[in-house]
Amino acid sequence: MQQDKIPTIIIVGAGLGGLSLYHALIKNKDKKEFNVKIFERESSPTDRWQGYHIGLSNYGAQSLLNCIPSSIASNLPKATPNTVPDVETHGIIITDQVGNVLLAPPTKPFKDVYELAKISRGLSSMITYRDRLRDVLLEGVPVKWNKKCIKYVETQEGIWVFFEDGTQEFCNILVGADGINSPIRKQKLPELQIVNYGITHVGVDISIPKHLMDRASKIHGNVLARKTLGTKGDSTFMMTRLIPIKQEQNDEKNEPHYRATLVYSYPSELDNVDVESEKAKVDDNDPASVIEHVKRLIRTLRPDCELTDLLLELWDLAPKTIPNDPIKFPFKNYNPVQRRMMRDIDPMSIKSWTKMKLLLKNTKNTNVLLHLNDIHSDDYREHNLHKKLKKK
Repeated sequence: MQQDKIPTIIIVGAGLGGLSLYHALIKNKDKKEFNVKIFERESSPTDRWQGYHIGLSNYGAQSLLNCIPSSIASNLPKATPNTVPDVETHGIIITDQVGNVLLAPPTKPFKDVYELAKISRGLSSMITYRDRLRDVLLEGVPVKWNKKCIKYVETQEGIWVFFEDGTQEFCNILVGADGINSPIRKQKLPELQIVNYGITHVGVDISIPKHLMDRASKIHGNVLARKTLGTKGDSTFMMTRLIPIKQEQNDEKNEPHYRATLVYSYPSELDNVDVESEKAKVDDNDPASVIEHVKRLIRTLRPDCELTDLLLELWDLAPKTIPNDPIKFPFKNYNPVQRRMMRDIDPMSIKSWTKMKLLLKNTKNTNVLLHLNDIHSDDYREHNLHKKLKKK
């Protein structure tokens, strides 16, 4: 009977945000206890590639360590390896299209994620592996897999959550942590619009041999986040760790390789130029077609120079098919290369926001729906939010 009096929270979505919330609720159960259940639409942890590198800021590291228990925190170096002394510099460098440095903001050095979290002023960031971070956060979490939420129904007693497989679950608090296409958010705020920025980006994880990484480092140094700006609206962004992946023993030249995330962004209107030309037609279901489209844009928009040649060679490393060889491509499930529109929610599309107060001591009599976005790789948003909260 006592168990029935403990409020139930359902979290829909087992990404970084949903898992962090789960750990925070369990970690603080001595302050307020909940029955916490977490559901995920994917069939298993390896159902699809959870990849790409992401930047974890000092404020993000502080928040993450506040959420998770010590047992999980001790495993963070699996996803955020310690900085390699005299080899890696965490930070960002921005150059023009021929490699001239435009911006290289100074950052405070740190040796690991724990030191990063202690930086209380300024903005520092650490490149980490999103897929490995999710694996660490999954440890000890009883995720219910293959459970796609399709709707919810509010009653006087609580909230019923309905899943695609025909099952349903009851809770007092429902949290949507299910991404930009969240059915929970669409139902709760149907008028909330998704805005397209008019930018298309193509992202891929690649394995870079040492001789190419050395060429890239001659231009950008050993900084781990590298951005180049074109003069016609396009840009490139690469995030990497200068830690060899376990692949060199299988390489004929015994050459070390490095895992990197490579992104090319450009004005979406360029997708409509010369659409009648066979060369300009792109099949988003064919990674090879998308990669050739990116290379064509780079050749068209960028000048002939060493940096342009390097970019073309890097994009040649992107797999043209979904690789099934874990030796030659040592990542988990690979996400096929596709063009994606840069999108975000538009809070200004809601004419009037209503305040929602959550009183934990009265949760038993309060139905609450929340939406939690995934931890965003753009930590500047979190930095700005942090400053606003401090002012309050």
